[in-house]
Amino acid sequence: MIKNKSIFIGLLFLLFASAAHAQIMYRSRYKSALLLEGFGLSPIMSVNYEAVPLRYHKSYISGRVGLGYMPASLGNGAGISFPVGVSYNFMLNNLKAIRSRMMNKCKSMPAKVAMEYFVEMGPGYSHVIYPSTNTNRNYFNALLALKGQMFIDIPPKLRVITFKVSVNPRVYKDGLKFYEKTIYGGKNFFGGFAIGFSI
Repeated sequence: MIKNKSIFIGLLFLLFASAAHAQIMYRSRYKSALLLEGFGLSPIMSVNYEAVPLRYHKSYISGRVGLGYMPASLGNGAGISFPVGVSYNFMLNNLKAIRSRMMNKCKSMPAKVAMEYFVEMGPGYSHVIYPSTNTNRNYFNALLALKGQMFIDIPPKLRVITFKVSVNPRVYKDGLKFYEKTIYGGKNFFGGFAIGFSI
């Protein structure tokens, strides 16, 4: 009986230790956000809704869907785009310093405003429609971004502002392409930037 009780207590200890180790170490947490993007997956400009369904110890998974605008070009009138994407976001900050600050609240209170940094990667797709010529285009892109998340921890609700710069190579059957040649002899680089606000 005593042996079984000791085993049970030991298992409980391991369970709580594991839970403590798995504590989310970043403070810039949000469930949903509005994202304004230039270029990137848009592929010109778009407004996006972003959701974060899964969070882990030092990372999270996000998904987005948006509505974009395409200016008139090459005989096509103005068009609209529908970008979507899924990404994995991994924290870059010094986790030991953050954990020490969070676990030592009696010594010093956590900052009310601070930045946390993440690497974001994943696939994206954009369906483009030009209504005037009934033209449809499909773009598949990869995403690699450096993301800064500034949290403002002031009641009644924590707010998060996101800044992001990205490289978005386009996916073709023969591989990835980081730029395309224009009809004027120049090059268009596949990359973008974005700013977002938690809601």
